Amino acid sequence: MIRASLILVSLLTIAGCYNLLFQRGGEAIPTEKEKITTPPSPEISYQERKIRFQKFADSLNRSAVLSESDKLYQEARLFLPDTTLRPHSYLFGKRLARRDTLDIFFYEISQEDKDGTSFNLVSFFPDGRAIDLVAVHGKTNDANLSISLIDQEIFELAYVDFYLSPEYFETDRYADAPDSIKALQSTQHTAMQDYIWKKDYNETNHYENYRLNQAGVFEKLSRKSEPSLNRKFPFTSTRVLAKDEIERYAVRDLQLMVNEISADYGKIFSSKKLNYYFQKQSWYQPELEEVNHLFSDVERLNLEKIQSHIYIAKKQ
Repeated sequence: MIRASLILVSLLTIAGCYNLLFQRGGEAIPTEKEKITTPPSPEISYQERKIRFQKFADSLNRSAVLSESDKLYQEARLFLPDTTLRPHSYLFGKRLARRDTLDIFFYEISQEDKDGTSFNLVSFFPDGRAIDLVAVHGKTNDANLSISLIDQEIFELAYVDFYLSPEYFETDRYADAPDSIKALQSTQHTAMQDYIWKKDYNETNHYENYRLNQAGVFEKLSRKSEPSLNRKFPFTSTRVLAKDEIERYAVRDLQLMVNEISADYGKIFSSKKLNYYFQKQSWYQPELEEVNHLFSDVERLNLEKIQSHIYIAKKQ
C-alpha cells in the first residue's frame, strides 16, 4: 500500500502553505502550465452546477486522502482536471482561497504502481469550470514540495530535493547499516537519515512565482536565473518575499537588499559609501549607470515592497 504523504498545514491570512513528502523515485520536473482538459459533466443549469461544486469543494476540503473507491473521488471527475479514475490511485485536495468570482484549489494524485505524484494548482469559476492549471510532477523519493499564497495574489511553488553522494556508499556507516537500509535507493535520504551525515547529501532548490490575475489565470513571474550566490541576500532575486518576512529585517539590512539587487547587475553608484562597500565584494563588476530596465518581475515586486516598508518605518 502506498505510504501516505506527509502534509504540514500552516494557515495564512486567507490561504495556507502545504508540504508534501513524495515517496517515489525519479527526477524533479519544474513547474509547467498545462492545457486543461474539461472533465465530462451532466447537462445541468449554472445554478445547479454551482451548488453541486460548492458542496463538492467543501467536502474535499474537509476530507483526508481518498482512494479510487471513495464516492468523493468519483465526484472529482466532474470538476478537477486530469482526474480520470486510475487503478490504485489516491487523491488529496485543499481549498487555498475562495473569492467572489473564483475558487483556488490544490490537489495531489498519486498511484501505487507509478513513479511520482502529480501536484496541481487550479482556479475555478463559481460553478466549478476550471479556468487555469499549473502542474508540478514530483519524481524523487525525498522531494519536498510546498505552495504558499503571498499577499493575496502571489503564489510561490518551492521544490526542495536531496541526493545522496556516491561517496556515502563507500563509508563504514553504510557498510554497518542494516540490510533493509542498504536495499533503499540512493535518493531515499529520509529513510536513511539515521545513518548519514549532512556532508553525505546535496540539497537542490527550485522556486517559481505566479500572480493570479483578475481573470483567474496564473501568470508566471520572471526571476533572475543565476544571482551571485556570494551576495548577502541572493533570495531577493529568486522569490517574492512575504510582508511578515520583510518586517523581520532592520532598515539598514533592507536598504542593503535594495542596493544589492542593482549591484548584481553592475550598477555604478554615485554614493561613495555604497561604492566602497560593493567594491569589496568579489561578485561586483561595476559597468552600468542605469540597471532598472534589467530587473525581473520578482525583483521589481520585492523592491516595491521593501521600499514601501522602509518609508513607513522611517515615518514612525
